[in-house]
Amino acid sequence: MLKNSIVFLGTGGGRVVVFRQLRHSGGIWLNIGGENILIDPGPGSLIRIYERGLDTKDIDVIVVSHRHLDHSNDLNAVIEASTESTKKPLGLLVAPEDVVDGEDPILLKYLRKGLSQIQYLKPNWETDYQGIKIKGTVKHLHKGAETIGVEFHHDGKVVSYVPCGKFFEGMLEGYTEGADIMIFNTTFPEPKEGYYHLSVPDVEKMINRYKPKKAVLTHFSVAMLKSDPQKIATKLSRKVGIPVVSAYDGMKITF
Repeated sequence: MLKNSIVFLGTGGGRVVVFRQLRHSGGIWLNIGGENILIDPGPGSLIRIYERGLDTKDIDVIVVSHRHLDHSNDLNAVIEASTESTKKPLGLLVAPEDVVDGEDPILLKYLRKGLSQIQYLKPNWETDYQGIKIKGTVKHLHKGAETIGVEFHHDGKVVSYVPCGKFFEGMLEGYTEGADIMIFNTTFPEPKEGYYHLSVPDVEKMINRYKPKKAVLTHFSVAMLKSDPQKIATKLSRKVGIPVVSAYDGMKITF
């Protein structure tokens, strides 16, 4: 795995795409500063890791933005695999409190002993792992799950991850301007009433506000797939004057 690189294990979002696997839903593998971070291990993450030539034993940190199944389904399977059934501790799990604790946690209790550290992901929060700064940014408006944006900082490099949630003006504060990569869970081509997900016009507002060096669209619904995410990304790139790319399953980028 190249230093300062990203592999999109899956790019599907929304019930139909994920549960019919029209696009894979394995999450994102980030290497920053030589540390391997798995983000949002949804259904199939364990399989996609090996399909992409990666290995669970190399995971240093797991980050879960929220508890919904398409972002957390394979959390326990990946922890079990990466820790060799809790024999080899995993460095750090970062997740909202309702992923780890409460009445209906995602994390199985017996796997906790395989984790060296567990930290709650919160807005305006940060922690340090082996020189990598992990920051909770904004609490998103997303039904049924505490959902927090997250950033990764190392040696002047910044990767921002904007997970699911309905757009609101507060999302125009809290992320870092000029990030090397800004990843947007872009579920709809246009705003959709009653759905708590980002659309392309929402993402356009955020790109214009934060001006990342490169923006990546992912987490596509059926509506996005029908509208052709690549064409949308090309058109958006022309409008904002910044490179915008549409992620595809297995896509690798460096920064």
